[in-house]
Amino acid sequence: MLAGTPSAPVQLEIFCDPQCSECAKFEAASGDDLGRHLAAGDIAVTYRWMTFLDARRGNDTSARVGNALMAAADPATSAAAYQEFVNGLYRKGGTPSVEDIAITAREAGLPAHVVERIAAGQPAVDTTSMNAFNRVQLLAANPERPGTPTVYDLATRTMVDTDDAGWLERLMEERH
Repeated sequence: MLAGTPSAPVQLEIFCDPQCSECAKFEAASGDDLGRHLAAGDIAVTYRWMTFLDARRGNDTSARVGNALMAAADPATSAAAYQEFVNGLYRKGGTPSVEDIAITAREAGLPAHVVERIAAGQPAVDTTSMNAFNRVQLLAANPERPGTPTVYDLATRTMVDTDDAGWLERLMEERH
């Protein structure tokens, strides 16, 4: 899922699982800044959603949320609204129902037809195939520590150290 424009000066891939507590911490720390830069057109983020935690936790939460996140990948959805949807889902956490996910989508400002698609639980993607494909991409990007969250800079083909609080602003300064 690409949020932003392919011509943005900063191009990132972010690997996340909707149930990942470290991903939630990452989004809490960086999600608003990502949204601001997405709205300004300074950055493009390719979210690569994973669902590996479903098997570990014996549920289908990552697949359900991942499907909704892919359903939100609609031409009418702005990059900033998409990021707000991501932020909202991580802020609420837990094991949201399809209805809960649709409420978060509406609160994030997603278009009505997208919210309706999410509320109906319509399949947007084969989440098993999505996870398998994104796992291959994650292993290629981060072969030594293939975990989530992983942020990969497509321009430099390197991992981004997001433990440093000013990582995004420094990256923006380097590219402008």
